[in-house]
Amino acid sequence: MACVQETAVIRPQMAEAIPCTHEDLIKLLEDTRIELEEKLNDSEMLSVQATCMTYDMVTIRTDPSVVKSIIRLNEAYLSCKESVAKDYKEILTEPKENESET
Repeated sequence: MACVQETAVIRPQMAEAIPCTHEDLIKLLEDTRIELEEKLNDSEMLSVQATCMTYDMVTIRTDPSVVKSIIRLNEAYLSCKESVAKDYKEILTEPKENESET
């Protein structure tokens, strides 16, 4: 059995002709050119910013002193975290002195 699909044909409706003069058409094209140049400049600026950010990231990640500092910071964090966890466990396991006195 063959499967028959119904397809819709979409035909764009023709816009009504708008009367315009040669000067209007020249102005429209000039405005379009200016807008395209602005969009191109915006795109170029974004590209430059992305390139600068990438360069900065590569520079930071490849600087040996930054890597050493990050390692030291990570070790200090882990040591501090371990110390706090140890102190927290001791506080939880100690009997409360106030309860035994009453």
